[in-house]
Amino acid sequence: MSGNEAPAIRDDNIAEWLSTYKRDAPLYSQFPVTLKNGKSVPGVHVVCNACRGRISGDRVRGRVIQSLPHVVMVSASGYCEQCDRMTHIDCRFRANADETVVEWLASNGCWQAKEMRQPTLGEKITKHVRRLLFR
Repeated sequence: MSGNEAPAIRDDNIAEWLSTYKRDAPLYSQFPVTLKNGKSVPGVHVVCNACRGRISGDRVRGRVIQSLPHVVMVSASGYCEQCDRMTHIDCRFRANADETVVEWLASNGCWQAKEMRQPTLGEKITKHVRRLLFR
């Protein structure tokens, strides 16, 4: 496999995700999570792999696990009713002294990382106005 190819998803992976989805609680019921550095993670967004629509509420189920004192892991699946498709995510939040890093397993099979920061008031207002204008 070259570095640009996504890992193959086997049927047994899909069956396991579906079984876990049916068994697990809605993900929103496990948030917010407070990290060791005192910062809070309000929740996780799941985006459908097919239509790129947002999946939320009872349609996102999974687990939040504190694997180390400074790391919270999330494994979840979201069901897109529009596409009749399951999207699985794995991510983790790593608390450092003054920052929080969110890491996620990308479609290429490699972990990606980005500092998680709180949006400024201006960014929040801009996002809200765009959401109202482009509905």
